[in-house]
Amino acid sequence: MTDEHDPAPDPRPKPRYGEYAPEGWTWQPPQGEPAAEPEPPASNAATTSGADAGKAAAPASAPEAKRPASDRFLTIMLLVLGAFGAWSMAAGLQDLPRQLVLAYRQQDIGEYTPGANVPTITFIGTVVLLALYAAVLGWSILRLRAGRLSFWIPLAGGAAAILVMFAIIFAIVIGDPTFLEYVRRMSAG
Repeated sequence: MTDEHDPAPDPRPKPRYGEYAPEGWTWQPPQGEPAAEPEPPASNAATTSGADAGKAAAPASAPEAKRPASDRFLTIMLLVLGAFGAWSMAAGLQDLPRQLVLAYRQQDIGEYTPGANVPTITFIGTVVLLALYAAVLGWSILRLRAGRLSFWIPLAGGAAAILVMFAIIFAIVIGDPTFLEYVRRMSAG
Protein backbone atom coordinates (compact mmCIF):
# COMPACT_ATOMS: atom_id res chain seq x y z
CA MET A 1 0.00 0.00 0.00
CA THR A 2 1.97 2.94 -1.23
CA ASP A 3 0.68 6.44 -1.42
CA GLU A 4 0.46 8.03 -4.85
CA HIS A 5 2.25 11.12 -3.58
CA ASP A 6 5.32 9.29 -2.20
CA PRO A 7 8.33 9.87 -4.43
CA ALA A 8 10.08 6.88 -5.91
CA PRO A 9 13.07 5.75 -3.87
CA ASP A 10 16.29 7.36 -5.07
CA PRO A 11 18.95 4.74 -5.93
CA ARG A 12 21.73 7.24 -5.17
CA PRO A 13 23.20 7.44 -1.66
CA LYS A 14 21.89 10.16 0.64
CA PRO A 15 23.71 13.39 -0.29
CA ARG A 16 25.73 15.46 2.09
CA TYR A 17 25.38 19.22 2.09
CA GLY A 18 25.84 20.60 -1.43
CA GLU A 19 26.68 17.29 -3.07
CA TYR A 20 23.83 17.18 -5.62
CA ALA A 21 22.88 20.29 -7.55
CA PRO A 22 19.80 20.78 -9.72
CA GLU A 23 20.23 19.76 -13.34
CA GLY A 24 21.73 22.47 -15.50
CA TRP A 25 23.10 24.47 -12.57
CA THR A 26 26.77 25.43 -12.67
CA TRP A 27 28.79 27.24 -10.07
CA GLN A 28 30.35 30.56 -11.01
CA PRO A 29 32.96 32.21 -8.78
CA PRO A 30 32.00 35.62 -7.38
CA GLN A 31 33.13 38.61 -9.41
CA GLY A 32 36.45 40.12 -8.29
CA GLU A 33 37.83 36.92 -6.74
CA PRO A 34 40.19 34.59 -8.58
CA ALA A 35 38.62 31.30 -9.56
CA ALA A 36 39.65 28.46 -7.31
CA GLU A 37 40.66 25.19 -8.85
CA PRO A 38 37.69 22.83 -8.84
CA GLU A 39 37.94 19.85 -6.55
CA PRO A 40 37.66 16.44 -8.12
CA PRO A 41 34.22 14.92 -7.54
CA ALA A 42 33.98 12.54 -4.62
CA SER A 43 33.78 8.98 -5.83
CA ASN A 44 31.25 6.61 -4.36
CA ALA A 45 31.70 2.87 -4.10
CA ALA A 46 28.41 2.44 -5.98
CA THR A 47 29.74 4.26 -9.05
CA THR A 48 33.19 2.67 -9.17
CA SER A 49 34.03 -0.52 -10.95
CA GLY A 50 34.84 -3.65 -8.99
CA ALA A 51 38.60 -3.31 -9.60
CA ASP A 52 38.65 0.30 -8.42
CA ALA A 53 36.33 -0.23 -5.45
CA GLY A 54 39.23 -0.84 -3.07
CA LYS A 55 40.94 2.36 -4.23
CA ALA A 56 37.84 4.56 -3.86
CA ALA A 57 38.52 7.78 -2.02
CA ALA A 58 37.07 8.23 1.42
CA PRO A 59 34.27 10.77 1.66
CA ALA A 60 35.55 14.31 2.06
CA SER A 61 35.55 15.54 5.63
CA ALA A 62 36.01 18.93 7.20
CA PRO A 63 39.66 20.00 7.23
CA GLU A 64 41.29 19.24 10.55
CA ALA A 65 43.20 21.96 12.37
CA LYS A 66 46.92 21.35 12.12
CA ARG A 67 48.76 21.21 15.40
CA PRO A 68 52.29 22.57 15.68
CA ALA A 69 55.07 20.03 15.28
CA SER A 70 56.49 20.99 18.66
CA ASP A 71 53.24 20.12 20.49
CA ARG A 72 54.06 16.41 20.87
CA PHE A 73 57.59 17.11 22.14
CA LEU A 74 56.43 19.85 24.52
CA THR A 75 53.57 17.72 25.86
CA ILE A 76 55.86 14.76 26.55
CA MET A 77 58.45 16.98 28.25
CA LEU A 78 55.76 18.59 30.42
CA LEU A 79 54.39 15.14 31.33
CA VAL A 80 57.87 13.97 32.38
CA LEU A 81 58.32 17.13 34.43
CA GLY A 82 54.83 16.59 35.87
CA ALA A 83 55.73 13.04 36.91
CA PHE A 84 58.66 14.37 38.93
CA GLY A 85 56.48 17.15 40.32
CA ALA A 86 53.67 14.79 41.35
CA TRP A 87 56.13 12.41 43.01
CA SER A 88 57.87 15.29 44.80
CA MET A 89 54.60 16.80 46.03
CA ALA A 90 53.34 13.42 47.24
CA ALA A 91 56.60 12.78 49.12
CA GLY A 92 56.51 16.32 50.52
CA LEU A 93 53.01 15.77 51.87
CA GLN A 94 54.14 12.66 53.73
CA ASP A 95 56.94 14.71 55.33
CA LEU A 96 54.77 17.78 56.00
CA PRO A 97 54.45 17.39 59.81
CA ARG A 98 58.25 17.37 60.23
CA GLN A 99 58.56 20.39 57.92
CA LEU A 100 55.95 22.28 59.95
CA VAL A 101 57.86 21.57 63.18
CA LEU A 102 60.95 23.16 61.62
CA ALA A 103 59.00 26.11 60.20
CA TYR A 104 57.32 26.82 63.54
CA ARG A 105 60.70 26.85 65.30
CA GLN A 106 62.29 29.11 62.68
CA GLN A 107 59.41 31.60 62.78
CA ASP A 108 59.13 31.42 66.59
CA ILE A 109 55.46 30.47 66.35
CA GLY A 110 55.55 27.82 69.04
CA GLU A 111 55.65 24.03 69.12
CA TYR A 112 53.77 22.23 66.35
CA THR A 113 52.04 19.02 67.34
CA PRO A 114 50.26 17.22 64.50
CA GLY A 115 46.57 16.64 65.07
CA ALA A 116 44.91 13.25 64.87
CA ASN A 117 43.54 14.02 61.39
CA VAL A 118 46.88 15.04 59.81
CA PRO A 119 47.89 11.53 58.61
CA THR A 120 44.47 11.11 56.99
CA ILE A 121 44.64 14.51 55.29
CA THR A 122 48.15 13.88 53.97
CA PHE A 123 47.19 10.41 52.69
CA ILE A 124 44.10 11.75 50.90
CA GLY A 125 46.17 14.60 49.48
CA THR A 126 48.78 12.17 48.18
CA VAL A 127 46.12 10.02 46.50
CA VAL A 128 44.44 13.09 44.97
CA LEU A 129 47.73 14.43 43.58
CA LEU A 130 48.71 11.09 42.05
CA ALA A 131 45.20 10.57 40.63
CA LEU A 132 45.31 14.06 39.15
CA TYR A 133 48.59 13.25 37.43
CA ALA A 134 47.17 9.95 36.12
CA ALA A 135 44.15 11.80 34.69
CA VAL A 136 46.37 14.42 33.05
CA LEU A 137 48.58 11.69 31.59
CA GLY A 138 45.61 9.75 30.21
CA TRP A 139 43.87 12.79 28.73
CA SER A 140 47.11 14.03 27.17
CA ILE A 141 47.76 10.66 25.53
CA LEU A 142 44.22 10.54 24.16
CA ARG A 143 44.56 14.01 22.65
CA LEU A 144 48.02 13.25 21.25
CA ARG A 145 46.69 10.14 19.53
CA ALA A 146 43.77 12.12 18.13
CA GLY A 147 46.21 14.68 16.73
CA ARG A 148 44.80 17.53 18.79
CA LEU A 149 46.68 20.31 20.57
CA SER A 150 47.56 18.98 24.02
CA PHE A 151 50.50 20.84 25.58
CA TRP A 152 48.12 22.88 27.72
CA ILE A 153 46.79 19.84 29.59
CA PRO A 154 49.95 19.21 31.68
CA LEU A 155 50.17 22.95 32.37
CA ALA A 156 46.58 23.05 33.62
CA GLY A 157 47.19 19.88 35.64
CA GLY A 158 50.26 21.42 37.25
CA ALA A 159 48.30 24.52 38.21
CA ALA A 160 45.54 22.35 39.67
CA ALA A 161 48.12 20.29 41.62
CA ILE A 162 49.59 23.44 43.15
CA LEU A 163 46.12 24.60 44.21
CA VAL A 164 45.42 21.17 45.76
CA MET A 165 48.76 21.29 47.59
CA PHE A 166 48.06 24.75 49.00
CA ALA A 167 44.56 23.68 50.08
CA ILE A 168 45.96 20.66 51.93
CA ILE A 169 48.64 22.70 53.70
CA PHE A 170 46.05 25.34 54.59
CA ALA A 171 43.70 22.68 56.00
CA ILE A 172 46.48 21.27 58.19
CA VAL A 173 47.86 24.58 59.43
CA ILE A 174 44.51 26.27 60.07
CA GLY A 175 43.49 23.34 62.27
CA ASP A 176 46.49 23.78 64.56
CA PRO A 177 45.68 25.60 67.83
CA THR A 178 49.29 26.83 68.20
CA PHE A 179 49.12 28.59 64.84
CA LEU A 180 45.70 30.11 65.62
CA GLU A 181 47.08 31.44 68.92
CA TYR A 182 50.06 32.91 67.04
CA VAL A 183 47.73 34.67 64.58
CA ARG A 184 45.65 36.03 67.48
CA ARG A 185 48.82 37.38 69.17
CA MET A 186 50.04 38.99 65.95
CA SER A 187 46.70 40.64 65.17
CA ALA A 188 46.43 42.03 68.73
CA GLY A 189 49.75 43.77 68.24
